[in-house]
Amino acid sequence: MSLNFWSKLLFVMCLGGSTEAHPHVFVDARTGFIFDADGQLEALRILWTYDEFTTLILLESLNLDQDGDGKFNDADRLAVVEGETNWDPEYKGDVYLEVAGQDYPLGRPEAAAVTFENNQVEVSFELPLSQPVMVSGTPALLRLYDPIFFYAYTILPEVRPDSLPEGCQAQIVSFEPDAVTSAIQQKLAALRREEAPSQENVGRLFSDEVHLTCG
Repeated sequence: MSLNFWSKLLFVMCLGGSTEAHPHVFVDARTGFIFDADGQLEALRILWTYDEFTTLILLESLNLDQDGDGKFNDADRLAVVEGETNWDPEYKGDVYLEVAGQDYPLGRPEAAAVTFENNQVEVSFELPLSQPVMVSGTPALLRLYDPIFFYAYTILPEVRPDSLPEGCQAQIVSFEPDAVTSAIQQKLAALRREEAPSQENVGRLFSDEVHLTCG
């Protein structure tokens, strides 16, 4: 997710005596695909809605909504944008794109925006591809996951599905547990909050996917 390492450490510190460590943060996500005038995929549209507990920690850690009116001012929004989209160089934002079965490099967040409604913080931004790519006849696959599965993402339908070019479809394939992944989930849930999973990139096993097909 867009939270950097310092934010993840803060969550661990704020969880008190909780023993179950994976996952702790739950995010409803919406994704979209942005095409240029030549019909090439040029950027991703990403939106996260944080659960109420995560929102509470963000409010306290960043000193947001100090007047208690349930609304963010410009300073509040700027603090969230800075903390959530100003990523370290090695951080991928828990966003992974494949084109023709190969990882496709992405840029850094742009056009970030923040809202605060129904006691939940929502962060949205665009994530440009390293360079536009033609996906007509070439499958593209988008995943959102935290490699250590501290965060769990649920991908929901895009608000503007009609924004896709004619002939393109985006289908969400939700994670469905089987015997193997259910057993791994039980082991992860038993970890103490300061422990990290021993299995590398374990969050990928539980990720929803968005399949983009064009032409």
